[in-house]
Amino acid sequence: MRTVLLPAAAAAAVLAHLAAFAAMKLVPGWDPVLMYPTEHFWVVSAATLLSALVGTGLAISVESVRTTRTVYLALGFIAIALVFATHGLGTPGLIVPATEYPYAVIISAGLSQFIGAVFIAMSVMPRRWPGGEFIQRHSTDVLAVGVAVLTAYLVSMVVRPTLWDFIPRARPWDTALAGATLGLLAVAGWRYYQAWRLTELPGQLAMVTALGLLGVAQFSMYFGELWHLSWWLYHAMLLEAFLVVLGGWAVEAFRAKSLVVFARALELRDSLDSVRSVGDVEVLERLEEAVERKDAYTRHHMGRVAEYAEGIARELGLSERQVLVCAAAGRIHDVGKITVPDAVLLKPDRLTPEEFELMKHHTVRGAHIARLHPELAELAAVIRAHHERFGGGGYPDGLRGDAIPIEARVVAVGDTFDALTSTRVYRPKRPVSEALEELQRVAGTQLDPDCVAAFIRWLERTGRLDAYTAGMRDAAA
Repeated sequence: MRTVLLPAAAAAAVLAHLAAFAAMKLVPGWDPVLMYPTEHFWVVSAATLLSALVGTGLAISVESVRTTRTVYLALGFIAIALVFATHGLGTPGLIVPATEYPYAVIISAGLSQFIGAVFIAMSVMPRRWPGGEFIQRHSTDVLAVGVAVLTAYLVSMVVRPTLWDFIPRARPWDTALAGATLGLLAVAGWRYYQAWRLTELPGQLAMVTALGLLGVAQFSMYFGELWHLSWWLYHAMLLEAFLVVLGGWAVEAFRAKSLVVFARALELRDSLDSVRSVGDVEVLERLEEAVERKDAYTRHHMGRVAEYAEGIARELGLSERQVLVCAAAGRIHDVGKITVPDAVLLKPDRLTPEEFELMKHHTVRGAHIARLHPELAELAAVIRAHHERFGGGGYPDGLRGDAIPIEARVVAVGDTFDALTSTRVYRPKRPVSEALEELQRVAGTQLDPDCVAAFIRWLERTGRLDAYTAGMRDAAA
């Protein structure tokens, strides 16, 4: 229900603004002249400040995981702020004579939205696009250069606006600029909507709503008449768009104490788009990488669980398709952790009951993510059930025995073994011998005893048990 109601409410809010603009243009007397230069300056200044807060806030808050996407997104909002600022500074009657309309006023409003839309659209493009790796390695420098160039534009427009006389003023130019801006905003909005469908977190939906408002603002800017109410409408929508983004990110920051999932959801969406089959290990590894950026332990863990799950499945004599599903589900079984707040996922102490509930939800979210892709849909039930207990009492559905998919029972054994033999933030790893004793102890209650027995046979048959034992002896020596 939430998946339908929230985007519907966002769409209704955007369409309401479009309807208001249409009414102003079509109904006589509904588009009066409102010539208030001073108020215009302050409205533009407020919008500029909010856009600057969004851009700088994003750059600062995700500095530790700065990616190509966040660099572009931050530059998009900073560009809107700095270019649009010239529109306010050039308001007639303030720092320029009331009888003049500086070039900054004429071109900067539309140009700010276009440049911002270019950067925002670039934030949703695949990281493998040209320049992506360079920006990834030099993100701070790119941010600095971008801000410097935009600041130079602001200063030049205020000091010597004639430098920009080469930019056309004709109506066809405005039409092309507005059309391109709308197209770029539509592409970015669709991609952020897709990211929201994966995570259903407020940050992505706030972006979708804000981009919709920016799109309607283009209509108001293009078709509105100077100093008329319809012209003022686009200023109001810019303010609303930036407030929506800040509000959504504030909720996200309060919930998760971080905005990093904002970029990770787009990375996850890209990786999902590349999946062509459950047997495409290289592409599934990119899904692991999307989670690795959140928790470095998890990716290596999922890779090992995939290996264990394949071995157990073969030892049990499952069909080749089931073996493939076991391995693929093992490789991405924790993908739902992308929505678990870092403060919970990486907490070094015992989780509170509320935090544990958040952690448990990763099974449901992981199944949801898999279900959204036709090639991964058959993994959804396995991902959802990998924390069910053979004797009952697991989550999220309290299944038991054969009601738990066999592939999920297989993954559960590999997951448990690797968790026991790996160092976690809250405890050291345990020796392999102790881990195997623990598997046998919980066989029949937590784990399927047949799967546990098959895992031990596979370790012995492949020589891995001897290798683990030798490794432990070497480490002790």
